[in-house]
Amino acid sequence: MTAVGRLLLRAQLAFWGCVVICFAVTGGDLSHNHGFSVYGGKWTTIVPWTVGFVAAAVLLLRAAALLDETDRVFAWGLRLLVLFAMGILFTPDTVNQVFYDAHVVASVVLFLFQAILGLWIVLRAHATLLTRIYTVQIAGGIVAGMSQAQWIGLLAVGIFVFQVAFGALIVLAATEPYMAVETA
Repeated sequence: MTAVGRLLLRAQLAFWGCVVICFAVTGGDLSHNHGFSVYGGKWTTIVPWTVGFVAAAVLLLRAAALLDETDRVFAWGLRLLVLFAMGILFTPDTVNQVFYDAHVVASVVLFLFQAILGLWIVLRAHATLLTRIYTVQIAGGIVAGMSQAQWIGLLAVGIFVFQVAFGALIVLAATEPYMAVETA
């Protein structure tokens, strides 16, 4: 695995490790259909939630810095990912209606960007495995979207599937044989 791949994997592990801590602290209840973002609005989970975001952001930015010379597009994709993820962190959806609405907008922007970046990864790699992972990512996004619209109550499941699949895509994109190097 490349240095970039290791940093991206560590970013995923740091974020999801902190989500597991939040899950344990709250007793595992996600039945409220707020998804994982509810952790950003509870005093008992705000510290591990924030640590997870910040740790992942730092690792993603370090990976982007390593990619500057070889894959500028992917590097900028990772930087934009951090920017959009911070929108989630800074708009806890349980504060009031304004924060809730801002959080929904930030979530949609992040999800759309991740879907586009995931598609870009798939198209440049032309790999069946990545296409299958992307299909899972989009399926999770559809479940999350239907839950956000209150048609079904599976927001946390949809988000989890979408985010884990996206995490797998970005890690694999930085590993052989999927890594692309810009020649321009």
